[in-house]
Amino acid sequence: MNIVNVGYDSTNYYILETETGKLLIDSGWPGTLPKLNAELKRKGIALNEIKYLLVTHFHPDHAGLTQELKNLGAKFVLLESQVGFIAPLTELFKPKNLSYVEIKPDDNFLLNFVESRQFLATRGVDGEIIPSPGHSDDSVTLILEEGFAFTGDLQPRFMLPDDDNVSRESWDRIYEHKITRIFPGHGAS
Repeated sequence: MNIVNVGYDSTNYYILETETGKLLIDSGWPGTLPKLNAELKRKGIALNEIKYLLVTHFHPDHAGLTQELKNLGAKFVLLESQVGFIAPLTELFKPKNLSYVEIKPDDNFLLNFVESRQFLATRGVDGEIIPSPGHSDDSVTLILEEGFAFTGDLQPRFMLPDDDNVSRESWDRIYEHKITRIFPGHGAS
């Protein structure tokens, strides 16, 4: 699996090659599309090659460019547990003078977790998307059969407070798979 980190401004965004186009995992802050485009160009990737977008959670640095990418032709893959988190992201930006483009509810590809394996398989990717709350209630993790996990901002297990059972349960679900490498939203993988 060809995986390219196209991150900037201290956040990792990953491009995965699929049989039907590139999948972008997470997108940047609102108004930073030129930065994403510049990083893509540095890595030899054209913006219009992104056919799918998956966000690990609805915080500004991970979902801020969602509608802008949709407007450019990317299909937004929205997990069932994330639907109710689009509106709070929009509300966060209303009082601010930022260039956030509100995520439209239409034309998203709504996906149930049980369907994620089939969705990925039809694109030539062996894996699944699982819920991984802890950092936020809407957090999801993409797991590839080759042992890779894209965890967004889920705090590393060794750094969790003793009473953070939600995050520990998410890590337990992740490690039910044979994970050999973590691709976090921040820091080195």
